Amino acid sequence: MQTKTYFASSVPAALEVARKELGAEALLVNSRPSPPEARGFGRLEVTFAFDPAPAEAAFEPGPAAKRPASELDDIRQQLSALRMAVGRGPAAGPVLQAREEPGPGQGLGHAVLTESGLDPALAREIAQAAARRPGDRTDALVHELAGRIPQASFPDMKPGESRTLAFIGPPGRGKSTTLVKIAMRFGVGARVPVRIYSAGAHGVGCQEQMARYATILGVPFQAFESVESLGLALDGDGWKGLALIDTPGLAPADRAETAELARFFARRPEIERHLVLRADGRSADMLHVVSRFSALQPSRLVFTGADEMLSAGAMVDTMIRAKLPAVFAGTGQQIPNDLELVDAARLARSLFEEGALAAMAA
Repeated sequence: MQTKTYFASSVPAALEVARKELGAEALLVNSRPSPPEARGFGRLEVTFAFDPAPAEAAFEPGPAAKRPASELDDIRQQLSALRMAVGRGPAAGPVLQAREEPGPGQGLGHAVLTESGLDPALAREIAQAAARRPGDRTDALVHELAGRIPQASFPDMKPGESRTLAFIGPPGRGKSTTLVKIAMRFGVGARVPVRIYSAGAHGVGCQEQMARYATILGVPFQAFESVESLGLALDGDGWKGLALIDTPGLAPADRAETAELARFFARRPEIERHLVLRADGRSADMLHVVSRFSALQPSRLVFTGADEMLSAGAMVDTMIRAKLPAVFAGTGQQIPNDLELVDAARLARSLFEEGALAAMAA
């Protein structure tokens, strides 16, 4: 894969030129204001990747996604040692090729899942269910875990289709940055019309920052003091495309604002409500936030800060116990690069590997 940078007055203008020069599969990977010495060429510096087009990323958390081959070999050796530690040689099969879970809180499967960060009761339930599956115990545990993780896709938008996403959550979780990443990757980068709305009383400078982002992207932006005004705008324009709604960060004391948003969303079931959480937090804290925002009936979770978490256990634990899927995971501040799609199978496999290594070290 190669990259090429253009200077242009807007992202759509750069996108048009890039796809003529580099081909229809050219991918927008970054956009930022031009440095002072290059302003004469255009106010934006826009970078594209091309030939071959990068495959769509699927979320696989933690350092394992970027480990060098030598470290992966070391992990394989450690997993082999774990097999030997439970009395099974390399030819005898995978780590969990063992007898039925002997009881509550016992067995290697339970230990692996608990060490990965899952709630002990949930880990026991999954391990016992996996032990009843036929065949390979490692695969059984991974498949059982993957089957428990709620999942929702984000299909490509068709011409004339409308989709509206709202981002809700406490302050400081990365709602606005996530919105901009999605606008660039699934809107501008996919040639889908985008509109950005801001509703409610945001903090100082928040709406101005979102307006600057919209200007850089070359997409319309409207700010509303109340969700009622936003509702009138959504009803009146008959617009087709991707609409993204930035809501203010709500603290526990913001009961009136929370109630207002709850009434708004109750009248608009077509809006996907994405509750934004920090992936590096404790599952108890995440579940508390889910409970606090239950009046808004979130339909999806978004995890930010996935690059800073030590384990995906809390993230998976929250998804399973809250019964809410996650589509997106933020892995850094780069726009739109640091946004990945959550894949339950890869997430389960990665979590198993983390737990197996931790169980061996314990």
